[in-house]
Amino acid sequence: MNLLKRFERYVTATFKLGRTATMVKSANRRIDATEHRLDQIEEEVREVGQYLGATKHSIDVLRATSQSEHMLLARLFGDLTRRLDHLNRGRATPEGTPSAEHTSQSFPCVDAQGFESFKNSFYHRLENRYRGSNEDIAKRLRIYLPDVEAAYLRSDEKPVADLGCGRGEWLGLLHDANITSFGVDLNVIQIEDAREQKLDVREGDAVSMLAAMEDASLSAITAHHFIEHIPFDTTAWLTREAMRVLAPGGILLFETPHVGNVLVGATMFHTDPTHIKPIPEQVLKVLFETAGYHPVESRFLNPHERLDEFIDRPGFDSELAHLLFGAQDLAVIGQKPRETI
Repeated sequence: MNLLKRFERYVTATFKLGRTATMVKSANRRIDATEHRLDQIEEEVREVGQYLGATKHSIDVLRATSQSEHMLLARLFGDLTRRLDHLNRGRATPEGTPSAEHTSQSFPCVDAQGFESFKNSFYHRLENRYRGSNEDIAKRLRIYLPDVEAAYLRSDEKPVADLGCGRGEWLGLLHDANITSFGVDLNVIQIEDAREQKLDVREGDAVSMLAAMEDASLSAITAHHFIEHIPFDTTAWLTREAMRVLAPGGILLFETPHVGNVLVGATMFHTDPTHIKPIPEQVLKVLFETAGYHPVESRFLNPHERLDEFIDRPGFDSELAHLLFGAQDLAVIGQKPRETI
């Protein structure tokens, strides 16, 4: 009996050993297959790495080539504008530089067509790099749509005029809101950008445009970051003339950098060399009141993204936080009274 039991245990152990060996062989095969697949993956990774390296190198070459070609085109453009000035003056100088006897106010190219093209190209490039994308600017300007929509309805849907319309971000918003509008600007390069969006943009200066408009013919006149580019007398004239051109209930809207923000007044305002002089909120508000607008509202907009961080910082004065990181833009909005004299 004991011998039979020992034989059963022997047979059982033999079967278990056989199953174990089979399992071990199967596991070894899977391990071999896994190692083979890992080798394949490593090879694929190396190939992808080589491809990415080659791609990055190609991109670097293309970028360098693109930059080189861009700079070459820029130099050619500058040379062409200089040659155009020489042709228009009926004389040429090798270096294209003004003569020593000319002052900075009267040197030959200051009013020349070629130099104007050069300046337009410079300003267009400056705006694209530092002012923000069209989408970012449109997002900031959207806040004014309710004001203009209300004026548009009050004035029997008379058009809106945008002075110094630039690339047309604001006109695009008005177009999407089904508000009839047009813009005026002197920069032909930016005008082309706006016209590519099928916007009504006219080449010319704001003074001539407004002077030619009929009485009570517009529902709103807007100017975003424009008045800091012109002399104060021109701003005052536009403010007064807008009262004639606006329909009763229409609005005049000026937006400008808020120099009550220390960083804007000390640094950002001066990154645009075409800025003449900042106009504080107090000046604009009194100007609007003098011209007869009522009511007149001031708005302080677009605080720096770090304002809340400094307000919540322990021990940091909240007034100082606003001086440094508060509103970066100022808007003054005046309404032409519905009751006219």
